[in-house]
Amino acid sequence: MKSRIRTTLVWISALLLAIWITTIPASLAENSEQNRFYVQQMIELAATDNEQGVVNMQRMLEQNPRPASPNPTAAHADFQRGLALFEQNSIEAALEVFRKASQTDPGNADVANYLGLIYRKLGQFSEAEAALQQALSLEPDRAVAWFQLAQVYGLKNDTHRAVGALANTYRFAKNQMRAEEILRNIAENEAADTLRNAALDTLRLFHLPAEASIVPPLPSNPDGIVPMNDPPKPVRTP
Repeated sequence: MKSRIRTTLVWISALLLAIWITTIPASLAENSEQNRFYVQQMIELAATDNEQGVVNMQRMLEQNPRPASPNPTAAHADFQRGLALFEQNSIEAALEVFRKASQTDPGNADVANYLGLIYRKLGQFSEAEAALQQALSLEPDRAVAWFQLAQVYGLKNDTHRAVGALANTYRFAKNQMRAEEILRNIAENEAADTLRNAALDTLRLFHLPAEASIVPPLPSNPDGIVPMNDPPKPVRTP
């Protein structure tokens, strides 16, 4: 009898474990879709200057627990190696390392941020958008990620979302005077119409002095624009 009970309990445990394993991906996928929805809502609400709505969506994202890293030491090593490759301009090699780091530590916003930057440099705008949305779902007040996302929308000729992302860049900037200066520089000098017009609309949205460019704009150089000093935060360790 005891042997039969033990066998039954083992079978039930195995069944529950199998059910748990099969439901985790769906749960993670659902949470990921929900987080992207919140980020998109922050963009839409920011584009219409709905500050309270932006704050509400920000709080929804901040309430979510971060995914834990199964191996923080390996995650930190991968992140540092990816940084070194990126600084050496080994973009594709850095991409592979950061991809690995994102699997080792899915809750690392720095990794997602660099993935978005690299995908943008490679012209893979959909992948860049997804990576930056992931970074912002982890840290919705990360101004530099909002700025990078605005550049992605500019390259995709999506003025409305570019305005929303730039508005959040200004909203969450640690140095708003510097952020205003950058917005004005884009509005006056950016060659790409979408990003230039988005910067102009963002300045007007916050009732900041704004004038459309009356001289031919300078050549486009989005990679040369650095919004603010936002050094990578260290990977969390136990």
